[in-house]
Amino acid sequence: MRIKIAKIIFLTSLNTMKRILDLIAFRNDKKSDDYKFMKKQIMDYFYNGLKKIFKQLYDKQIIQKCSCNANLRNGYKDCALCGGSGFKNKETEEK
Repeated sequence: MRIKIAKIIFLTSLNTMKRILDLIAFRNDKKSDDYKFMKKQIMDYFYNGLKKIFKQLYDKQIIQKCSCNANLRNGYKDCALCGGSGFKNKETEEK
């Protein structure tokens, strides 16, 4: 079984992002303008970084679009192939 690279990168990044937001929530009220601003910025940094990584992997034909049509910005999705990233391993013909 091959490692699902896009899924692992995506879920690890989501987990890290959520942990950072939890740390910020520890010191700031989630309803505060400060928290909302930091959350938006952190999410933008993570998702834009993921887009760049996935674009490079896609251009190198390492990954391809997943058939579940998941959107990267929508977070986790119960897809065994992509986990919500919208990308899966490139299918290759085995000889």
